[in-house]
Amino acid sequence: MNDTSSRWLQRDLWRRLVFPGLGLVLIGAVLSYHGAHYLIDRVFDRWLLDSAHSLAQQVRLVDGRLQVRLEQQAMDMLTYDASDRIYFSVVHAGMTVIGSEGLPVQGSHVQAYEPGESAMYGVYRGDAVRVAWVTAGTSGELATVRVGVAETLLKRKKAVQDLILLFSPLSLLLLAAIFLAVRGVRRTVTPLALMAKRWNAQANTSLQEISTEDVPRELLPFAHALNGMLARVRAILDREQRLSATAAHQLRTPLTALQLGLARAQETGDLESMRSVLKDMSNITQRTARLVQQLLLLGRLDPEIALSTSFADVDLVQLAQEVGELYQEVAAEKNVRLELIAEAHGGADQVFVRAQADLLAEALGNLVDNAVRYAPVGGHVLITVTGEPPAIAVQDDGAGVPPEDRGRIFERFTRGSQSQGVGSGLGLTIVREIVELHRAEVCLASAVGDGALFKITFPAPAR
Repeated sequence: MNDTSSRWLQRDLWRRLVFPGLGLVLIGAVLSYHGAHYLIDRVFDRWLLDSAHSLAQQVRLVDGRLQVRLEQQAMDMLTYDASDRIYFSVVHAGMTVIGSEGLPVQGSHVQAYEPGESAMYGVYRGDAVRVAWVTAGTSGELATVRVGVAETLLKRKKAVQDLILLFSPLSLLLLAAIFLAVRGVRRTVTPLALMAKRWNAQANTSLQEISTEDVPRELLPFAHALNGMLARVRAILDREQRLSATAAHQLRTPLTALQLGLARAQETGDLESMRSVLKDMSNITQRTARLVQQLLLLGRLDPEIALSTSFADVDLVQLAQEVGELYQEVAAEKNVRLELIAEAHGGADQVFVRAQADLLAEALGNLVDNAVRYAPVGGHVLITVTGEPPAIAVQDDGAGVPPEDRGRIFERFTRGSQSQGVGSGLGLTIVREIVELHRAEVCLASAVGDGALFKITFPAPAR
């Protein structure tokens, strides 16, 4: 696999944490810069407007003439500033009554305050200034009088710098947080890298579980999932190895018999003996084919494969009828009566369960096959379907299962002490595993001497 085409978790975390953090720092710096300017303008504009209002209060209209009562001491106080140069002007009808001529009346970043109040940036005598204008009165001729106070921007720039320095620790703290986030991401990803290293060094070769002693708590579900997968892989491999070994062992005997039969056929001189040998070989071939079929079915019954098997609603009554019809001829040859009784609850003639029809038919077929085989000539095999809870039972009137065999009849390749005919010892094992896949139960529910009664009970349907 090409590693360069894979996503890097650490890179993704950086992109989701670091880059947004840097963006926040940039946005914070811009907001701090503009916020400082806005705050400084509001504070210093208020001083200029108050100075302009104080000057406007000195404007009087005497005998129709405009007068400004401004003592030299007051004028000195108005224009004094340790850092900036201060200018003022009283304008009426476009003419400067007192103060500096030509103060800007238009400019940039105009800010309106109370009615008749405004402030703006402009240029006066080659210097950038901030000018505040107010009206001298609200009515009459005084309403046409404009009073302006301007100052250069040295104090403002210094105040902005001080405010930015005041805000800068926040950006530095955010940068420090980003740095810590980067280190945290790296330290957080490290356990994953260690787990992957441990996986490559241990699990790929031995399939043993990975130790979770030093795994962070948040990663424990992931580690447990890996260990669970390893356990399932080991179980599957063990199952396949046992199945392969069993198949090899079980097939060795019929294949050897076939080889001996072929050797006997070659040495036989008359046709009658040849037919006898061929008949024996035909029986061996049939038993071998049955064994292979059951071994293949066991391979299908792997729990992992069963999870993907399609389950549907299956009518146990109809299934019992179909399986019974398949064995009707075999039962008739032995003079065994095969009977189905359906005892569905509430008068219904159907009993539905969630199942895989083919597998369930195979399990029921194995039970019916055993019942017909062990029933005496002229005997009786009964298939019973009940609905509360859903269950299906197969009963014969043979000798039953001896006590010494009851504990192991569902084990692989186990044949009872009273086994009749040929068989592989896999029939009841297949029944048990199919039933377990359906989360049902199978049991032997008859006493010795009363025949064999095998009953499959399914979980009660959800209401």
